[in-house]
Amino acid sequence: MHELSLVMNLLELCEAEASRGSFDRIDRIVLEVGELSGVSLPALRFSFDVAARGSVTESAVLEIREIPGRGWCLKCEETVPIREPLRECPACGSPVLLPTGGTEFRLCELVVRDRRMLEKSGKGER
Repeated sequence: MHELSLVMNLLELCEAEASRGSFDRIDRIVLEVGELSGVSLPALRFSFDVAARGSVTESAVLEIREIPGRGWCLKCEETVPIREPLRECPACGSPVLLPTGGTEFRLCELVVRDRRMLEKSGKGER
């Protein structure tokens, strides 16, 4: 299950950012995951829920934006939606499609909380 290794790398990145930044908790993580990336979203969510325990991401909400697959057909010269790599063009049937979108796996956003700043402002935890 390569989703677990993806999550472990993501958590390492989050921990590194927390130690470099001025925050001690991550409330939300936003990822973009392409439909053609080969990543199972249920396995990714499960791996995150298990691996995040005891880290700065433990209470974080994992938001996943799925990016649709797209390809450029060399025969009909059109950008077409594709759901699987190495398939024929849905418009003309040509077997020559170049993926142009949907292969992404990208960290887009971290929403963080710094308890020290909340305590200084008098707002505390809610």
